[in-house]
Amino acid sequence: MRSLVLIALFSIPAVFCGGAASENGLYGPVSVSDYLTGRFDPAAHPLFVDLASLKIPSDGRKHYLRKEAATALHDLIAAFRKDHPKTEFFVRSSTRTFWDQKKIWEEKYNGATLVGGRDLSKSVRDPRARALEILRYSSMPGTSRHHWGTDVDINDLANRYFDRGDGKILYDWLRVNATRFGFCMPYTAGRKHGYREERWHWSYAPLSRQFTRQWLELSGKKIIISSKGVFAGSETCGDLAPQYVSSVSESCR
Repeated sequence: MRSLVLIALFSIPAVFCGGAASENGLYGPVSVSDYLTGRFDPAAHPLFVDLASLKIPSDGRKHYLRKEAATALHDLIAAFRKDHPKTEFFVRSSTRTFWDQKKIWEEKYNGATLVGGRDLSKSVRDPRARALEILRYSSMPGTSRHHWGTDVDINDLANRYFDRGDGKILYDWLRVNATRFGFCMPYTAGRKHGYREERWHWSYAPLSRQFTRQWLELSGKKIIISSKGVFAGSETCGDLAPQYVSSVSESCR
């Protein structure tokens, strides 16, 4: 039997925090483990805000972030607009719940969403190998930084978009200026482990660093329980969760 700390966080949050709200209001009216694994509604959480209320441009869907991250993003976009008033900048993805991430994961795992043009349920029969293919760019439910309200995806979900045109202008500006507003790029090129490079993904570090440390601290409890049924394939890949949560760029640690 393996130690699957990811599943411990999902299944028995009371082991870690007794289901109580966290100290200092960092997590609001939900337990630490529920917050860190995305088991809450950001629209109803008092520490979150609808990005439309700050006039932050998006893809037209509802988007929520932590208030601190949203304010910093608003200021970052305003500064970018001063330098590049005609260049596109909008939010594609923001806070995602456990259940949002479960849908994304399972549609890839079961073949409803193609990965690299392939139906993985047919082309990769081995469950762990299939999970590893998905983990190139998508998180297991309960491990995504998007659960925390600190991370956004912008404009386009392909690295090549940022090689030319508006994408390059935006990416080059962010690499120089994002840290002034508290943002870092977690998934840079050249890391030895974890997800592939994601030039579109930016994180509000003053909060996400704390959440990363807390997630890993809870995972270090190494509670051994069954992992079956949490999400498709969880029993074959749950042990990888700490590696993927911790494998971020130096600027985001």
